[in-house]
Amino acid sequence: MLRNWIQTLFSYLRLPLIAHADREMNEIREEIAFHLSSSAEEKCEAGMDQQKSQQTALEQFGDVNSVVQDCCHVSLSRHVFWHRIHQILTLGLICAVGFLFWFYTQNKSATNSDLAALAPSGYSLAETNGVIRGTVVTDRGKPVNAAHVLAVVKTWPPNGFRQNSYTAITHADGTFLIKNAYPPQQDYEVQIAALAEGHLLQSEYISMRQGSLKPVRFQLKETAPFVLRFESHDGTPIAGVSAFPFERVDKNGAEHCVYFCSAEPIVQKSNATGTVSMPHFLPGEHVTVYVRFPDSDWQTRQLVVPQKANELVLTPSENDKLDDG
Repeated sequence: MLRNWIQTLFSYLRLPLIAHADREMNEIREEIAFHLSSSAEEKCEAGMDQQKSQQTALEQFGDVNSVVQDCCHVSLSRHVFWHRIHQILTLGLICAVGFLFWFYTQNKSATNSDLAALAPSGYSLAETNGVIRGTVVTDRGKPVNAAHVLAVVKTWPPNGFRQNSYTAITHADGTFLIKNAYPPQQDYEVQIAALAEGHLLQSEYISMRQGSLKPVRFQLKETAPFVLRFESHDGTPIAGVSAFPFERVDKNGAEHCVYFCSAEPIVQKSNATGTVSMPHFLPGEHVTVYVRFPDSDWQTRQLVVPQKANELVLTPSENDKLDDG
């Protein structure tokens, strides 16, 4: 197909010159024939017979073929110049279109390759090789198995900002590992929280830095049982309420929290009795929890953990839509 297209193109580029030569020669011969006819007619009117007048007109004009060739040469020499200009412009246009097509396809493939090679951090996969590792133990130093580790990594790639969440579960020895989380040679920040059943919520914020992170160590204090009970205003238990611990403020004023974007693994739903176990706070602490009643949006509830009671009752707000049927 390409070969036929090229042959057609070259035929087009050659055709105007050939067509012009044939057309020019025919027009010159017609002009000479008209001139000879007029000359012979004048001689006939002067008294010369027709054959003699034609012969005399031809002899006076000279060699017709030579005149035709000379005239064609002059005409073609002018036409060839402009035809060559036309050829150059046509070929230049073809080359320009070909170059633009090549440039577009190269850039598109390069862009697709670059995007495919980028890690969630916004930097290349090779650059994003930083690991987050650490240990979760009790306040007595014993490893905590199956604890949730929730990490949020912030990066600032060129012309942008990225925030990505990562999760891990501790092993029997209390260790955890999150691979390919951040680019050590670029600026990054990390917020990391640890959460285990029957233990205090604890988190740490690692400010902007470069280089590899040192292992993180969480030492979680054991807590007493504590539940949230969800009831309607008439005291009926509400099942299917989603909830998770968001923030607690310890006695020193330090805030420990879970980022919303990383909280999915720790979201619980209330059972038939309307309760959700949340033993991650100490009595008297000011805490915040996220709750979502059925058919409603997420909302925060700020609470004070009772000193003695091991549960708090939460009821829907005016904006919550409950199916009373």
